[in-house]
Amino acid sequence: MAQRNHFPSDIATVLLAVSSLVNLMNGLKSEEITMEEFLRRHELDSKSILVSVKIPDWDRIMSISLGTKMKLLFETYRVAPRPLGNALPYLNATLMAKISRCASSNGMVVGDCRFAFGAYGTKHAIRATKVEEFLTGKVPSVDVLYEAVKLLRSIVVLDDDTSYLAYRSSLAAGFLFEFFSHLVEGNAESPNGYVNGYSTLMSPARHLDHGKVSTLLTSGKQEVELNNQYHPVGEPIAKSGAVIQASGEVVYVDDIPSPTNCLHGAFIFSTKPLARVKGIELKPKSVADGVNAVISFKDILGENLGIKTGFGPEPLFADDFTRCTGQYIALLVADTQKHADMAADLAVVDYDMENLEPPIYL
Repeated sequence: MAQRNHFPSDIATVLLAVSSLVNLMNGLKSEEITMEEFLRRHELDSKSILVSVKIPDWDRIMSISLGTKMKLLFETYRVAPRPLGNALPYLNATLMAKISRCASSNGMVVGDCRFAFGAYGTKHAIRATKVEEFLTGKVPSVDVLYEAVKLLRSIVVLDDDTSYLAYRSSLAAGFLFEFFSHLVEGNAESPNGYVNGYSTLMSPARHLDHGKVSTLLTSGKQEVELNNQYHPVGEPIAKSGAVIQASGEVVYVDDIPSPTNCLHGAFIFSTKPLARVKGIELKPKSVADGVNAVISFKDILGENLGIKTGFGPEPLFADDFTRCTGQYIALLVADTQKHADMAADLAVVDYDMENLEPPIYL
């Protein structure tokens, strides 16, 4: 939660926005601080314990009930490379605001509000306090939100080495606008016969920021006709065997009991990229631990062929020369897999590299 090693925390952003209190204990000393103070501190030392995190009762604090005209808006936002929550977010945010009916108009007034943003290239989540102070007491409109977004961009400042810097910065503005967009549409008037006050956006006198026109977000819909010619290509299909694998009921090779008198094998690999193989020596202890045989290319009745590819045939075992590090030299056979693995690890290969040039010059 303190975002150690710069790991972005979604829950810390939520707790920050709702003004949570953190109870710490160091020895016999107990301390209660705000979440904002906690995130600004250094990491807890070995003597400190995070005892609890207390979330305020906002129904009681803000006096929200069915009999009042006040409402509490609360939304969380998160954008990540993968939408299911199993990826670090580009940006996360928690926005909360109290709104009530304006006495002088039909609009809604923003009261107490809290905006927290995190995981955008800083050490921890922060509150956009200046934006909160700017919006408190105002009726949301295009002009008001435009100024709030400009102020927010100056607060949510990313580190220069942050990936997708411009995209992450735009997300913060988008979250804030989306949070209040329905209030803007509800508060908009209809002067001069235009719906929802959009005529004010078309007037040159209403242009903002040296000629730029502020516009509301719009939605669109696109319909694509599909056919079944390539069905089920493109359709989400459950993986074959996924249920039995996830339940732990699938039987793997290691789950099958070995038959009576079964032998087990382990490969002896080359540790030299190019060398003559003079012989393989097994330590006496290995031979005593159930080793049955060592099979090399000399024991193959026929061609020493492992696989044929477009680049030509490859041998199953190294013959007189090894061709790469990790090439099979021999197969060690023992009564158990454990004995085979241990003996193969203890095997000593006698190499001769005299008068052999390195295969690669660096």
